[in-house]
Amino acid sequence: MKSPTAVTADDHQRYQYKPLPTGTSIRVLQIKGVQEGKLCISLESIDLADDPFFYALSYTWGNPHANGVDFTEHFNTVSGEYTSESKTETVCHGKSIYIQTNLADFLQELQSSLEQQDSPFQIPRSHEFRIWVDAVCINQDDLEERAFQVQMMGDVYRKAARTIIWLGRGDQYTTDAVEAISKLAACPQDVFVQSNITPFRQQEPDVYTASGVPYISWMEWCSLAAFFKRQWFSRLWIVQEVILSRELFLMCGSHQICWEVLVTAARTVEARCKVLGFSPSTLFMQAHEIAVALEHNTVQLARWRDFYYGTSAPEPQTRITFENLIYDTWIFSATDPRDKVYGMFGLMKTDLKAKMAVDYTTPVELVYALTTKHMIDHYSSLQILSCVQDASIRRIKPSPSWTPDLSLPYFNMICSNGFFCAAGVENKTPQLLPSSSWDRLKLKGCLFDTIVETGNDRTNHVNSSVLLDPSWFELCMLLSQPYQHTGEPRTEVLWRTLCANQTSESVVPAPKDYGILFKELLSAMIMVRAEIESEAYAEDQAKQETRGDPGPPPDCCTGFMDALGKAKEKWTFAEFDTLGREEILRHLCQRPRFLSSDRHGWLIYTLTKLQILALTEDNPNTPNWEELEQFFYNPTYVMRRKKGHDIVLVRQNDERFSASFHKRYGKHKLFLTEKGYLGLGPASAKVGDVVAILAGAEGPFILRHGHPGCDIGEENQEERKEKEGENEVMSLVGQAYVHGIMNGEAVEEEGFKLREIELA
Repeated sequence: MKSPTAVTADDHQRYQYKPLPTGTSIRVLQIKGVQEGKLCISLESIDLADDPFFYALSYTWGNPHANGVDFTEHFNTVSGEYTSESKTETVCHGKSIYIQTNLADFLQELQSSLEQQDSPFQIPRSHEFRIWVDAVCINQDDLEERAFQVQMMGDVYRKAARTIIWLGRGDQYTTDAVEAISKLAACPQDVFVQSNITPFRQQEPDVYTASGVPYISWMEWCSLAAFFKRQWFSRLWIVQEVILSRELFLMCGSHQICWEVLVTAARTVEARCKVLGFSPSTLFMQAHEIAVALEHNTVQLARWRDFYYGTSAPEPQTRITFENLIYDTWIFSATDPRDKVYGMFGLMKTDLKAKMAVDYTTPVELVYALTTKHMIDHYSSLQILSCVQDASIRRIKPSPSWTPDLSLPYFNMICSNGFFCAAGVENKTPQLLPSSSWDRLKLKGCLFDTIVETGNDRTNHVNSSVLLDPSWFELCMLLSQPYQHTGEPRTEVLWRTLCANQTSESVVPAPKDYGILFKELLSAMIMVRAEIESEAYAEDQAKQETRGDPGPPPDCCTGFMDALGKAKEKWTFAEFDTLGREEILRHLCQRPRFLSSDRHGWLIYTLTKLQILALTEDNPNTPNWEELEQFFYNPTYVMRRKKGHDIVLVRQNDERFSASFHKRYGKHKLFLTEKGYLGLGPASAKVGDVVAILAGAEGPFILRHGHPGCDIGEENQEERKEKEGENEVMSLVGQAYVHGIMNGEAVEEEGFKLREIELA
């Protein structure tokens, strides 16, 4: 077959599509052979109403190979073959059609398979092999036809005799991956679950022999990771393709795999990981990726198929509704951001399709806004607003502030599982009011409180959730002791807020023993911070000696014990050792913030803050100096920072708190309100933003005065109120957790009153 080339204006005359004859017609492709090194195909129209025999293809248009950690080099090496410009000329009825490389690879492999006597493609004698391939069978240049055919895709996959899943050409991992899948599928699940095997880890053969499980080598585990990291598994369109297809069959190069075999292997791995309590396959995820187990998408797709065909009964939260699919498929990707909505069309009910027509001429921001309003109205839920990502990471701009960016593979709902009810039981139903235009959302709510202090913004750090933030302790010091809203010690309020008072499985409230795990995590973070400062000290010292640069800052330490010694010296020099508990609370725990400048981010000042908390609480959930010194000499678990990289490796005996904390803290930061509440909110939240409680919302939201991007200074607040009154337009910054108002307590406070709030 001809190798991929860039399409030029001098290419042969292009194939011209003819209009489809009926509203239920599609085109199907047949392979006619190879002439002069070019694949020859034909296209014919068939009518789905006639129940024709044909196959369907599920694949990805671009580079299909694995990307991430050990696989990126190969992915990048071959990426030039899969650009939109690199296409293969194919002859269709004597005219040229240019197809993407991955599709050309499939057609070449398909032709080879069809020529084999033991071909896996079972075709009745009265039929020829015909297959529906979206890129060729739909006239992609005709937006009207494309939109209409997208609406029919559900019927295409339902009617197809079999759907072939093409994962791309084989590579150095494919053979070992297929071998690992075969071994896992053949092993009884209960045997594997009860074994001492850790998936995706290197272990001696003796571990497998003792468990009665066929040995899976480290190379086979790596290859299986590469298999699951192929791009097909993260493609949005596969959701409806897999769910609706009668029968599924996978091809990866010359290897052929039964769908049920792959699912059995994936479920076996998942079952074992549930016993272990963590997902070892996340080792193969890049730092910026969402840490979702590699086998998750396959298991989820199989679960949806079971629900759809009635082989298992789903729980209400997992039923195949448009709302659940939007949430559950968020980690899947689509080339056209509108397809994050349109890709679900084949699974929608008829009444929903009538309200949400496919139209590729509609701007993305309008599609997302109308989808958001529809979900609020149709499902009487504001849960979709919980998905609004921080403004710093949004791709679709401009866009209404209240619209989540569905094109991002990331969202981090702080509270969304029905455990909280900030507006109280009497206000559990959203009150959606008519708005003036598509980009406005009008709701009933209460502007409850104002942010007066915020923690540090860590969005630029890839692993911000495992790096120590000194501002946590500054804000904690500003809380009343005990916390006036719940009567809890303020260090307990701190850790409960950092994990949104939930377990990693979203059970509320988080158990009391999380306080011990939090103290342990802080101790480990302190040691990591000491390593970072030690590296910075050495680098600055080397620059001073070689280039004459200024030496290390005087507050920078050469290690933990150096920092502790300096902290003790400063404590004594400032005569803090002469102060009693009440004096410390009065002089060191009041606004403006104490030790809050950039200079005071060094470890010696963090140790000072921790000591202040230790001296103003009985049995605090933060470590004091003595406990930190003990941890230094006898750590209960280890966190290591890889020099030169923003990567932290963690080993601990009990991961419950850290798992919940990591799940909630990403792209968020702490804040303090005027009424003395501690909250966890969006990374872009700032002083002057408002804590609002919306009717029907599980948790509070952070709103900002004015339109998105508008910055109204404090000096103009009163003037703004007088000018705009009750008709003020606000922008949504994101959802928040505020400790002490999550169960309707704010409703009982004086001044709570629902009003119209219009969001832009």
